[in-house]
Amino acid sequence: MKKNSFLMALFAGSLVLAGCNQSEENVVEEEDKNNPSLEEQRAETEEAPEDQSKITEEVGLGDTHEQFVEEYGENQNNKEIARFNGDTMLVEFETHRAVNIELQFEDMEKEMSNDEILSYIEKRIPRDSEEVDRNTDHQNEQREIIEYKSELLKEAVSDELYEGDEPGTFTVVLNSNEEGYINASLSIGQSDQEA
Repeated sequence: MKKNSFLMALFAGSLVLAGCNQSEENVVEEEDKNNPSLEEQRAETEEAPEDQSKITEEVGLGDTHEQFVEEYGENQNNKEIARFNGDTMLVEFETHRAVNIELQFEDMEKEMSNDEILSYIEKRIPRDSEEVDRNTDHQNEQREIIEYKSELLKEAVSDELYEGDEPGTFTVVLNSNEEGYINASLSIGQSDQEA
């Protein structure tokens, strides 16, 4: 008899728990409806820009994801941080526009001189770029920081993405070793590096 009542209590307890689990699943499903995932939010708010014009000579900073795919082939990573040309170009996109580009010159097939690297970069920044400031980082003598402004970039990229910096500004940070430039970072906004 004790065995039967123990089994009945165990059975009743599992029914109660099963009922709780079912209502917990309903709560989770309701929360999912009320709190869409980050991907769903982006799909609703980040439509492709109406103006699809390229603002650089070669596809680069401020240009669209679609333009990168056309120029450099398929993205080898995800839509937020894309990878093109193997590991030589990492691109961060916000509202479908490139806002940060990391260039790895050591990984490129063709070896380039410093002048060729600077020319390569100039083709990938907005056509109307004006240099505002150029410094060497006092904490790292192998880092050069160049700040620019561009009306084309200001028009192409949402002001909110500048996070307090002046819209239309961008920074190129060049890192070198004893042989020359090894990588560069092209980013919207002003440098947070201390020069």
